[in-house]
Amino acid sequence: MIISNSQIQSIMKVYGENKSVKGVKTQGNGVSSKKDEVILSSQAQEFGQIYQAIKSLPEVREDKVQDIATRISQGNYSVEAKDVAEKMLGRIMADNLR
Repeated sequence: MIISNSQIQSIMKVYGENKSVKGVKTQGNGVSSKKDEVILSSQAQEFGQIYQAIKSLPEVREDKVQDIATRISQGNYSVEAKDVAEKMLGRIMADNLR
């Protein structure tokens, strides 16, 4: 479908003449005096609070890092090969799902 310039002009003319909307009062310059308003549900507010709490957490858990570093330096840290293999295979499978 091709829309001609004259069709666009006639549509613009109709919309230009009908500046007021029912139920909304406008000021003299045609601008609505009603402000936009957003009301968040209690779930959205709770999510926002949780999100902010998570954002404030440090990226690195220093207590875990220190514990593992101490165990490594004392020679008490060991990881089972089976656990490493499971994590590697799990990562490969997760990457292939993308």
